[in-house]
Amino acid sequence: MAVRASKDSIWPYGRIAWHFKYMEEDHDDGLKTFLGETGNFNGEDIISIIVKQESTANFIATRLFQFFGSDEVNDEGNEVIQDMVGTYFSSGYEIRDMLRTLFHSEFFKSDNAMFSRVKNPVEMVVGAVRMAGNYQSPVLGIEQVSNTMLYMGQGLLQPPTVEGWHEGVEWIDSGSLVERINFAAKELSNVNSPGIRSIIERLEVISGEGTFTPSDLTDQCLDLLGPIKVSDETRNVLVQYAELHGDLDLRGHQPGDQSEEQVGNMLRLVAATKEYQLA
Repeated sequence: MAVRASKDSIWPYGRIAWHFKYMEEDHDDGLKTFLGETGNFNGEDIISIIVKQESTANFIATRLFQFFGSDEVNDEGNEVIQDMVGTYFSSGYEIRDMLRTLFHSEFFKSDNAMFSRVKNPVEMVVGAVRMAGNYQSPVLGIEQVSNTMLYMGQGLLQPPTVEGWHEGVEWIDSGSLVERINFAAKELSNVNSPGIRSIIERLEVISGEGTFTPSDLTDQCLDLLGPIKVSDETRNVLVQYAELHGDLDLRGHQPGDQSEEQVGNMLRLVAATKEYQLA
């Protein structure tokens, strides 16, 4: 009955999807009961009743926590969520104040909040594109970037249901993982891209007159692409790959030469790590 009461209160709908327009001459003036309250409600009244609910506060706080903090909510996360719920009511339902509570929490500043979320496709694609620097303004072909997000499971403004997307580890399946890795690896290994050229130039400055050992090159690439914190196992694999090509010497390098390709290949491999999938 609450759903019916909500519909009758918002009726008539406007011509814009998901918008309602109050028209006194066409409004249902009958008494309606919604979430335990009875009255001659309109759309604004329904919203006012919804925002007063404890469940509303918990839902908003949890979704904000999972979007900015961590996919998984542990005991420490629950404490932060309850603090956000308290802020929700004390601030008069201000989302800004809820976010301030989250960002100032000890959890958000701790190591537990680092790399505890799976990047959604938008974060994955936009992060790689911004790092590569290929799209500084709208150009022909940029729509393909948007299509790539769709192939990964998240079409812009196209949620599968009113519930939205199932996030976290559900972003990853055999098909989407291949798409994510291939896209990031392609964007970040192109040494002709402005952003990758900037990384190469920074490596040249950092090296001074010397060279990079395979271990140093690995650490620098992880730092310049993130910084990204990887497991010892992942780092060992990256170092072993770098050792196949020996020390990196960028002195006198030319666009697209072997030393630059060495950097591009290392960036490609970093983009393929499981840690790169996390935020």
